[in-house]
Amino acid sequence: MDTDGVIPLSARNLTKLFHQGDHVVEALKNVSLEIQRGSFVAVMGPSGSGKSTLMHLMAGLTRCDEGEILVDGQDISQMNDGRLTHFRREKIGLVFQSFNLIPTLTAEDNITLPLFASGRTGDVKESLDKLLDRLGIAARRKHRPDALSGGEQQRVAIARALITDPAIVLADEPTGSLDTTTGKGICQILSELCTEQQRTIVVVTHEPAVAIWAKRVIVLKDGHMIDDFETAQFPDALSLATHYQNALDASEAAV
Repeated sequence: MDTDGVIPLSARNLTKLFHQGDHVVEALKNVSLEIQRGSFVAVMGPSGSGKSTLMHLMAGLTRCDEGEILVDGQDISQMNDGRLTHFRREKIGLVFQSFNLIPTLTAEDNITLPLFASGRTGDVKESLDKLLDRLGIAARRKHRPDALSGGEQQRVAIARALITDPAIVLADEPTGSLDTTTGKGICQILSELCTEQQRTIVVVTHEPAVAIWAKRVIVLKDGHMIDDFETAQFPDALSLATHYQNALDASEAAV
């Protein structure tokens, strides 16, 4: 990872519109935020709040109508499709709820795919071995996804997101397909990676039990950022959930 002081992610005045016939929906409205290096940030919000749209914009999977997004100091909103695809492979690690592993490839081949897709065909064994060991799946490296548990598949997906040493890791509901115990294990891994390796991680979630593992929570509602707080003040997920609901209620009352 780069350690030159460049902010991994900075979004300024983001607006995203979706057209539904003659109707225009503002999914995001003038949202600005900065994610510092080594941060673990959760983005929360009810259905339709704009949190998935924000994730897609930060990942370069869709483009904003107004504003700019800087990842590792570079404005991805101004990149053409070819440059953006290459940049995303190098600088943005993505983890999805549904794992998105290729079923015909082994765990280790799924993990190293982004390297080969970007033309980095050198010796990757050392980096691969370290990731497999750190995530506890070294013994499963030759197994295909259908021979892995849900938790093991998500660990493979996390390793795939990390193999390029990205500036930022974006995870969209990474525990959504997992049981409570397995999901807790994934949250613990993400938290430890943040602390041990100064990884910069942003998780989109609707679950307070996931958000409590982050250091900071950003709350969206109806496309607006309505709250931004540190989790250290909350002893457990229940107290965080209460604060979150109060923020939603206050926003509703202010309309």
